[in-house]
Amino acid sequence: MAAAAAASASAGAMPKLVYLPFRAMAETTRMLFAYGGVRYKDEAIWGMVFQERRQNLEFPWGKTPALEVPGSRTIAQSGALARYAAKRAGAYPDDIVACALSDSIYELGQELCTINPLVNCFVGRQFAAVRGEYFRNHLPPALVQLEIELVRAQGASGGLPFFGGAAPTYGDFNIFHHLDNAMLLEPDILHDKNNLAAWFEKMQEIPHLKEYLDTRPTLNGIGEDPGLEDRNGLRVTQRQPAGRAWLEDGLWRLDE
Repeated sequence: MAAAAAASASAGAMPKLVYLPFRAMAETTRMLFAYGGVRYKDEAIWGMVFQERRQNLEFPWGKTPALEVPGSRTIAQSGALARYAAKRAGAYPDDIVACALSDSIYELGQELCTINPLVNCFVGRQFAAVRGEYFRNHLPPALVQLEIELVRAQGASGGLPFFGGAAPTYGDFNIFHHLDNAMLLEPDILHDKNNLAAWFEKMQEIPHLKEYLDTRPTLNGIGEDPGLEDRNGLRVTQRQPAGRAWLEDGLWRLDE
């Protein structure tokens, strides 16, 4: 009974997301929190702050993103975080087959994850080489399959707009994140994918998600000095010495 009560309390607690100053493996979780109106703390760490906390075994598996939930052990691995956020946000299906179908869409998004270091980390020759490979050979066949699966999903649901049916599930959000990052470099990737393009636009217009997208920091300096710049002009990158900042309503607050 005590364990059940603790689990129930943790389920409604305000979690703290800990990650590098990237728009990458934690972004699907952020989008799901925004969609569900779930309040959370957002801490960015890098450099020596990250190294010290990792050496102190603060993060399971030695990795971020991680999610600290009051009354619970720290949760790691981006897929686990996204599913937690989806359940909090009401974007996790009850039906086990619907869950499996959403998982399959989610996992396809994970196979597109090279875009994350490409836009957040790589510079110079490495950036150019990975960009060429990704947009020539990796992304195009995935887009073909996504278009096919979206048509199948919409056909099976009687024309409902999302992979998950009438409302998006966590699979929709993960695909949206990775395509959104890809469009930072190649905005026209969906020019010949009519159904997928319409789905993408539909995702962009989801009210709480739209507000998040409009207010989050801009990812700029891609390929040269990637960083996240908020709407007040404060820019955070992993090359800065500070090592720690908080993201609050889309604005950075550097740790003092």
